Amino acid sequence: MPTAGFADSRFESAAELFNRVIDESPIGGAAVAVYVDGECVVDLVGGESAPGTPWTADTVNVMYSCTKGFVAVLAGTLVKSGALDPDAPVTEYWSEFDAISDTITVRGLLEHRAGLSASRHDLTLDEVLDHHTVIRTLLDQEPLWEPGTGYAYHALTFGTLVDELLRRVDGRSASAMLHDVFAVPLGVDAWIGVPVSEEHRVAQFVAARQPEPQPIEPGSPFDWQVRAMTFGTAFPAFAPVEPGVGFNSPRVHQAQLPGANGITSARGLAAMWSAVVTDTNGVRVLDDDTISMMTERCVTGPSVWGEAGPWTERGFGVMLDTPARIPLLSPTSFGHDGYGGQAGWADVTHRASFAFLTNNLVFGSREHDRWRGIIADVRRTLEGS
Repeated sequence: MPTAGFADSRFESAAELFNRVIDESPIGGAAVAVYVDGECVVDLVGGESAPGTPWTADTVNVMYSCTKGFVAVLAGTLVKSGALDPDAPVTEYWSEFDAISDTITVRGLLEHRAGLSASRHDLTLDEVLDHHTVIRTLLDQEPLWEPGTGYAYHALTFGTLVDELLRRVDGRSASAMLHDVFAVPLGVDAWIGVPVSEEHRVAQFVAARQPEPQPIEPGSPFDWQVRAMTFGTAFPAFAPVEPGVGFNSPRVHQAQLPGANGITSARGLAAMWSAVVTDTNGVRVLDDDTISMMTERCVTGPSVWGEAGPWTERGFGVMLDTPARIPLLSPTSFGHDGYGGQAGWADVTHRASFAFLTNNLVFGSREHDRWRGIIADVRRTLEGS
């Protein structure tokens, strides 16, 4: 299916690479967008948002863990305003967190060091979609490791934990803050909890191949990594792409699960990251000092589960340019990727942003190959401009 949209003449080769991605995709569709100096220079869509339905400029997509990047930026806005001290104990703002630790800092929570990457007990989908139930469950359990002594990716719990911190400090949820800080000022459609009236626009996830089931030994590092993405039984581990199930469920789309269920278009995703680093439609979300704090390289190497590298380098809730994994627009790039091949990045050096969203999920070592080549081409263009 042909692509639609536009690309500035400087980015024609990136557009050609995106066209090739669409041509070579057996199912599904995708969208890519690039901003430079606050202006959209690439906005392309192609393929199908659902079987038989073209992906259009009106299509929006679950961005999975790209959502975490914006939850971190929302925390950054409170640091910028002076309402949140990244080096203060979490308990200074959220007293009940002393059930877990009275010493771990806000920074430690944002660095995935809380020891709460998964629930020890299986939760139903109903329980997972209720913010307060998840918070009670996590505070009532023994941490998986001593908080602050190591890190492991909090795939779903990160969003809920930081969301509760935002509520304690600001009074607004992550969903409300995303609406107020990004969506309304920028005039973009972006939600954590899509309105029912917009559900018809959400792309349906598909996959040419489901991930291969693997044996899981209860209590093993692999078990905890799987549970971090499933809450035990709430989400399917090895068959995540079925109509109406998991992240194809309208119930999940319309809930507030800030670790993974943000929904927007590629243009919306790129516009929001652009506004983090440069004036975009009159909006600049963070200042240089806050960005410097957020992009300090504080997390690298294997997690407490000891997985093999290359390891993603992280800062204050954001992923950083990690050449051994995927080179981004420059060493000053930061943002977050997402399950199955999603990506959203900002870049300080080039005052630029990049976004790629797709409903055709790819798993394993080639998960991010589709946008890897496109972002490399955009980088070459920016370095030569």
